Parts: sequence; structure tokens; C-alpha cells
Amino acid sequence: MLAKSKVTLCLLLMVFFCVSAEAQESSLYTFYTESSPNYPWAFGNDRNCDPVVGMSSRTKNFKSPSKLAVRGLEAAFANDLASAVACEEKLREFEKESEGGLFYAFKDDYIDAWPFHLKAPWVSAFTQGVALEFYMEMAKKTGKTYYKDKAEKIYLAYFVPVDKGGFTRFVGKTVIFEEYPVSERIAVLNGNLIATIALYDYADFSRKSKARQLARRSVSWLENNIQSYVITRPEYSGPISAYSLAPSRLDLLFRFYLTKESVDVFSIVLAGQGISRSIRLGDAADHDTTREASLIVSPDMNWSVPYNDSKQKDGGYRKVVQDSGSFNHAPFRMEIKSSEELNSLKKGISLELVYRAQGSTDVQVSDGKTFYKISTLAPTNGKIETVRFDIPQAALSNLTFPTALKYNALYFSHNQKLLGIVAEVSASKVLKQYSELLSR
Repeated sequence: MLAKSKVTLCLLLMVFFCVSAEAQESSLYTFYTESSPNYPWAFGNDRNCDPVVGMSSRTKNFKSPSKLAVRGLEAAFANDLASAVACEEKLREFEKESEGGLFYAFKDDYIDAWPFHLKAPWVSAFTQGVALEFYMEMAKKTGKTYYKDKAEKIYLAYFVPVDKGGFTRFVGKTVIFEEYPVSERIAVLNGNLIATIALYDYADFSRKSKARQLARRSVSWLENNIQSYVITRPEYSGPISAYSLAPSRLDLLFRFYLTKESVDVFSIVLAGQGISRSIRLGDAADHDTTREASLIVSPDMNWSVPYNDSKQKDGGYRKVVQDSGSFNHAPFRMEIKSSEELNSLKKGISLELVYRAQGSTDVQVSDGKTFYKISTLAPTNGKIETVRFDIPQAALSNLTFPTALKYNALYFSHNQKLLGIVAEVSASKVLKQYSELLSR
């Protein structure tokens, strides 16, 4: 009996030492334990495994696999394996296998400022990086092959390019891990760094040279581009980090205002020299802000639901309804893609409207600060009319095309610390230099 107990103890010790030998501390351990729970502005202050974020009207009831992965990783770091397992079970609901890799895909569309527009299901380098760390940590803590196998499948997702539904943008011999993998390069610094650190950790965990090679390609891109993220603003005493390298666009904002009774709008066309933007109202995507032109629709606005006039060809329309929204106007936007387009429009631009009105409404355009009146649509006695107005040059004279990179003070410390971690794991003198530059 004693001999049997000794054998059992030896086996347990062997398992313990096998797991421990593999259990090199995560490079993100300090980052995710010094201020847990993390990302309170996005995920709240609770530690539970509820995927709903709901921190703003835009994200109400929005379900985030990122939150589950973060809370699971925090629990694993704290040796609260019961909570970690609970998070992992819910994280599985977001699993999607594609092109040989395992992804944790968002089930909700994401529509923020352009170009941050993604249709579900979509994936994120940030989520994948945290999930990879989570499964590695669970493999280290439990010794279970289940977690190790999941980590390997997540690692394989790193090789799926953006145009195949992945998050890796291959740029020559370098790569960017995109937190928001749209067609335009966004290169969110925070998500790229998290994914890179996780890949380095996985290279150590798995002893896969290919993982380290891919991580090194990410570091090469960062070394070549990190200077672009360093910006200055008058309200800060030293340099700060941009949130991303996302391109800009200018939305020319219009609205129907001071409406009396109701006005039916069928179509809107903005035209300038070689430039045309149009909205066909009543179309299923007439409020899709990813398009070149769209309505801005919400319960706060005076837009009605779409209608259809069977007597008219392409008879879809929406009503502008007096006092129906708390903002009491019906806005729409037209995209201007470049400073060259803006300069062209400043030389001459017109607005064409097809409408039917019981009452009247003003049509206005904004220069970013002030709305200018273009004209007033008069009642049409039940008829559908087409009108065309020239837009006053004064309304566009103060508009400038945005070129400055956007920043978010919530990420200043994160970017600096994560950049320092990448510098350490990659032995990059360049990234270390910039991490020290951004130290506040």
C-alpha cells in the first residue's frame, strides 16, 4: 500500500514538474494584473463573464468575445480557475474555424467613425491575441491538452490574411495585426502590440520557429512605422501616441430643419465637377454610413421609417416628420474623399432633391461649426417635384480636409507599456527608444 502511494505521489510530481517546466510567465502578466479588471471604460468594472458591454448607446447589448477573453485571462492569472473555466465556456460560443485557424468572431456589426465599419461576423487581432494568451495560461495551469490544442489553432489564425477573413495584413516582408481588419489600413497600435506579444509568448510556449519568424515580421513593421504614431498636441506637455494610422475622410453634413407638417423625400444628389454622391431613400441601405452618402437615422432624428409609393417608379421614400425626434432635424451626409475633391467642390456644387410636401422645410449645410441655409422646400400640393440648388460657396470656405491622426488618452499608458514589452521580448532598440520617449 505504501509502495502504491509512493508511485502515485511520483506520478503527481511528474505531472506538476512537466506543467511547471512549460509554465514560463506570460509577458502580459504584469500588464493584466496591475489594474485588474482592465478596460473599465469599455467593459465596466465587474469581473464576471458576461459578454455584453453596453457602455454607450452605440454598443448597447453589444456582445464582445474580447471581454470574455480578458476576464478569463485575468482570472487565470489570479489562479481563479473556476471563473476562468466559466469564461472559456462562454467564449466558445463565438468560435469560428476558417482557413485552418480558430477565430473568436463578433456577432454584431461594428459601426464607428469611418473606416471602423465591420459587418458580422468579424474578427480582431486584439481578441485573438488575448485569447491565445488565455489558452496558453490555462494549458500551463492545468496541463490539459484541450487548452494547448486550442492555442495552436488560434496561432494558425495568425496566417490568415485580411482578404480571406483574417486579421493579418501582409505588407511586403512585414505584417500588421489589425484590430479592425477592413480594406483600408487602420493599424490600431494597442491591438497590434497585444497580438505581437501573444505570438512571441506562443513561440516560447510551443518552440515553433515559424511563430517567432512571423512575430519578427510584425516587429519589423513597427520599427519602420512607430515614428508615425508619435504626435504632439498643445494640451499635452510631451509627445503622445496616436490611437491608429487610420486614414481620414470628411463628411459634408446637411439637414432638413424647421419642418412644418411633413415632407416626403425620394432622392438626394450632390454634384460637383466630376463628383457625384446620391441617396435613394427607402432603400434598405439608405442609412448605411459605410456608403459614400447616407441618411443619419436614429430615434432622435425626424426621419420616418421607409415607405414605398407603388404609383411611382423607384418609389421608395422617407418622411421628414415635424417634431418627431428630440434633435428635431433630419440629417444626411455626403463623403468627401480627399483634399483635392474638397477644393473641386468649393468651385461649384449643387444639391438636387426629389420630394413631395404637405408643408415646408429648410435645407441647410454645415461648415463644421455653423449651418447655412441653402433654400426652403415649398408645399407641392401632392405632386412630386424635382428641385436643384447651388450651395453657397461661403458654406464650404471654412472646411478643411482632416489630416491629423486621432488619439485617445485612455490608451497613452497602455501603448507605452505594451511597446516596452514588445521591445523587451524582441530585443528591439528602436521600440525601446520610442517606449521611453512616450513614458509619462
